Amino acid sequence: MKRRFLFVFLGISLLLILLCGLTGAWMWEKTSPSSPLQKEVAREVKSYRFHLAEYEVGAIAAKVGDWITRPGTRLTPEEQKSLVENYVALAREADHLEYEINRIYADPKQSDPAAASADLQKRLDGINRLMHEVRPMVEAILEKQVGQTLAEMGLGTAGTLWPPLVFNFSALPNYLVISPRDHIELAAGVHLRPDLTIPEKESIEDDVASKFDVSTLVEELGGLGVWPTMLTDKASLSWILDTIAHEWFHTYMAFHPLGWHMFDSPQMDTINETVATIVGNEVGAEVAWRYYDIPKPEPQPLPETPAELPPPDPNKFDFRLEMRRTRLKVDELLAEGKIDEAEAYMEARRKLFVEHGYYIRKLNQAYFAFHGSYATSGASTDPIGPKLRQLRSLTPDLATFVHEVQRISKPEDLDALLAAWQAGQR
Repeated sequence: MKRRFLFVFLGISLLLILLCGLTGAWMWEKTSPSSPLQKEVAREVKSYRFHLAEYEVGAIAAKVGDWITRPGTRLTPEEQKSLVENYVALAREADHLEYEINRIYADPKQSDPAAASADLQKRLDGINRLMHEVRPMVEAILEKQVGQTLAEMGLGTAGTLWPPLVFNFSALPNYLVISPRDHIELAAGVHLRPDLTIPEKESIEDDVASKFDVSTLVEELGGLGVWPTMLTDKASLSWILDTIAHEWFHTYMAFHPLGWHMFDSPQMDTINETVATIVGNEVGAEVAWRYYDIPKPEPQPLPETPAELPPPDPNKFDFRLEMRRTRLKVDELLAEGKIDEAEAYMEARRKLFVEHGYYIRKLNQAYFAFHGSYATSGASTDPIGPKLRQLRSLTPDLATFVHEVQRISKPEDLDALLAAWQAGQR
């Protein structure tokens, strides 16, 4: 009887995993941009495309094994906490070692970069082996912690999340962002292979920009809302927790109008990404506080207009404020038709950011089209961010906020929803 129950349980689990994987792949195709420019650019970079099916096969197979072995479940809470914190520290060290090795290989003065980087490479190989051994346990621990918190905050049904929260620390695809030059808009976007070198990225950017007279940027992603969701581990623990919840929310939206209409317009894309950011920030902060004793950050609202921007502080460089200052000026120049002047200004500002330790490879219309879709960031001037933040302040809890916004299918729905809450009609 026990054996038959086990087979039934495994069969149902496998069916659910396959259903989620197929749904994720279908939504990937259904909700992706489908404009003529999108199709032309996709054909242009066909040889560099990221293939979701290959990822899904390997990721789902690994998760089936994890569901059976349940890695990390026998550890005490303190052991789980220590394991996760040590893993994140190793990931950050591995990232630093990779940077140092790449710097050695890029140095024209190095006659034998392999010998010069041998010790660094040996250390990196050892760290990668250790991370590979414990990664399934770390993923399972974080899935349980974030999943339980989401459910307890009211985002589950009868205490269960759908779709299940499952993610992989993975090599993420790059994203080719396309914007017109005369205004900022995410006109097209194509996911590319994770292993592109900087020269390859720049070659792709230059070719597409020249052929279509557009602004282009190949940007590295930190997470991707397919299923299982993809995540980089080369970040702080707080960021990782935020992003696990953020990317899960995108899979949740695949079953609601807000997700179905994500790519209907730039405004709908911004609503989706901003709601996911709000959810990720709140849930991630709660998990960080509950399990890792990380204090919850104080909210830092951004100025909404140029008049509200404080003058630059010569003793402190504020990235968010300076990026907001840059975006507002670029919008002003483009509105006046001064495209070349706007592009020269963005390059000058890019150099300023680099001088202050913020390595931005390219700052252009495509950069703002990508980062500006997150309306809580300094790169955005979209009024959608303030509207959603105000709506969240009016709702009693995160679950109510989510259940309200998940029905949005067009930008006007947000305005009507906000007006109803302001009038006390909800």
